[in-house]
Amino acid sequence: MYKRNWREIEPILEDEGNSFARYYFRRKDHLDHVGGIKVTKYWEWVKYVTIPWEKKPLYKRQNLEKILFILQGEGEIQSNQTLLTIKAHDTIYVPPKTHYIVYSTLEQQPIIFMEYCIRTPPESKEIEVIETGSQDFVNKILVERWTSKKPKMGHEGTCYSYSIFTREQMKYFLFASMMSVPKVLGYHSHNSEAIYFIVSGKGKVKVAGEETEVSEGDAIYIPPGMAHRCYNLLQDQPLNVFCQGIADPYDAKVITLENLPDLPV
Repeated sequence: MYKRNWREIEPILEDEGNSFARYYFRRKDHLDHVGGIKVTKYWEWVKYVTIPWEKKPLYKRQNLEKILFILQGEGEIQSNQTLLTIKAHDTIYVPPKTHYIVYSTLEQQPIIFMEYCIRTPPESKEIEVIETGSQDFVNKILVERWTSKKPKMGHEGTCYSYSIFTREQMKYFLFASMMSVPKVLGYHSHNSEAIYFIVSGKGKVKVAGEETEVSEGDAIYIPPGMAHRCYNLLQDQPLNVFCQGIADPYDAKVITLENLPDLPV
């Protein structure tokens, strides 16, 4: 099973010394890149980013679609004349070819977030830097909080799902949602690759016949078609999991198989 925790990953100084990155996962065709387990098909990278107080990384406009999930701190994201306030529990969608900066506004405290991105289109041979022009900001950056959403029952009533962004709002990402598991998540599979990030709680994640204990800060990569489930190990609080998915192939209709027979560990 592909599982990592940010505490176990050595940070890499990036953006001309303005941020630190801890890479969880990268595309499997990028074996030469530093950091991250080279395992994903579509995710360019999944990383834990820390931007210290009074630092302002300058991001180039690239053919990358991104989702940022804020873990700690308060700050702002700025794009052209748009300035949005962000804080812990916010999820940010950044459309492809968007120039933006993120920085902390909480004195002496960093802003910390998970960053997920996919090359656009996914079959592009490389990441491109896009020249700045008059059509820079056709698409808007979106900011949503999962805590403001009303949950729906998911996976045959075994979890509560807070949908943050849907396929219709994004270009290639399938979904971004918070999943709250009170007991045991139904064993299921999708024709999509997925990333589970443990936001809070303690539990176990099972992928196919392999099982591992998880806690805050763990990220698990789930390959397409692999049956998986979560177990909550705490009586007084649920296991909260930030979920990301990309269909395989990326433009396919997604099929979910529920109530699959459990596999022995």
